[in-house]
Amino acid sequence: GCRHAFAFGSGRAGMSVALRAMRALSPDRDVVLLPAFTSYSVAAAAVHAGLRIRLYDLDAETLAPNTGDVAAQLDDAVLCVVVCHLYGYPVRTAELRTLCRAAGAMLLDDAAQAMGARSEDGQAGTTGDVGLFSLARGKNITSVNGGLIVTDDAALAANIASLAPWAAISGSVAPAHADIVNDVRLLAKCVALWLFLNPRLYWLPAALPFLGIGTSRFAPDFDIEALRPLQATMASRGVSRLPSINAGRGQVAGELEQRARHVGGLRTVRVQPGANPVYLRFPVLPEGGDWPGDAVPEVPRLGMVRSYPESLQDLPPLAPYLLPGPDCPTARWLAATLLTLPTHTRVTESDMDAMMDALASGAGRNRPDAMDAAPQKGGAR
Repeated sequence: GCRHAFAFGSGRAGMSVALRAMRALSPDRDVVLLPAFTSYSVAAAAVHAGLRIRLYDLDAETLAPNTGDVAAQLDDAVLCVVVCHLYGYPVRTAELRTLCRAAGAMLLDDAAQAMGARSEDGQAGTTGDVGLFSLARGKNITSVNGGLIVTDDAALAANIASLAPWAAISGSVAPAHADIVNDVRLLAKCVALWLFLNPRLYWLPAALPFLGIGTSRFAPDFDIEALRPLQATMASRGVSRLPSINAGRGQVAGELEQRARHVGGLRTVRVQPGANPVYLRFPVLPEGGDWPGDAVPEVPRLGMVRSYPESLQDLPPLAPYLLPGPDCPTARWLAATLLTLPTHTRVTESDMDAMMDALASGAGRNRPDAMDAAPQKGGAR
């Protein structure tokens, strides 16, 4: 439903170009406000675009922005505020839009993890001046890598097109000539990623960390590349299946939530009223604030991992680009404690039971008798 769309070889490339397109409209502004707990690629894109960074904290219950932090830092140096819908849980953006307009700043609606999600304010990724969707591995639909930028602003669209003229989408995407060798490599990656979705094989990428699967890295030195024709074909087919893919993840998330209710010492992220999540991952947190013994019950062989083990304020290589700002204790706590569980439809009931057993052990509580705890099959909340 957006007027202008652009396809890139990665989400961070698309975000960098979008930020530079904003800067071309407001050359005197060079600061971007980011959530202190988010993918390191978001910060990498801001640095790549030549911007300075301020951070704001999140709400511990919903992972929504702390609007007080945002409001306190909006001045005439701020170009843009980035809002992220983490793990497919959409957050409201109306108040942020109002704050940005009053300050002369723009809003970048980062739905990299939330394609198809909706909040009370509309579809995630379409409620800001610019929106971002990701096609990277691990997302609800994927072309191994890739990103989409959307906007209804003609001036922003013109700037994006001038920075990456091959990225504009008009009917079909054919940004580059086919390269058979690279296409073969891409297909090999597709097969490998499909295999690694099998919970029985989660141990393999965990044992081979150099693969980088399931990790977030701060790497601001990257190229702005095109989405390859083969990737565009894969993404287009994925988009046509998006409703059924999201529904399947929602059912798995619903069953995980029912099981989690029977594990003492746990809580889950609260969905904001009127929101429709797409459950890229299922996040859980310790009810009391910390896991017993401060040992997060990560079990990589089950896909139970932390996403971002350090908040952006504590990420050493980002320090030279950070401006002074408020402390973000919630982001630091989320980095230390938040655990995510897989939600794709290859997760079985026995996998879910194994996850709950691990969580019960990590929470320091006994799980009720399995017959009492076993939920009925059903949809998501």
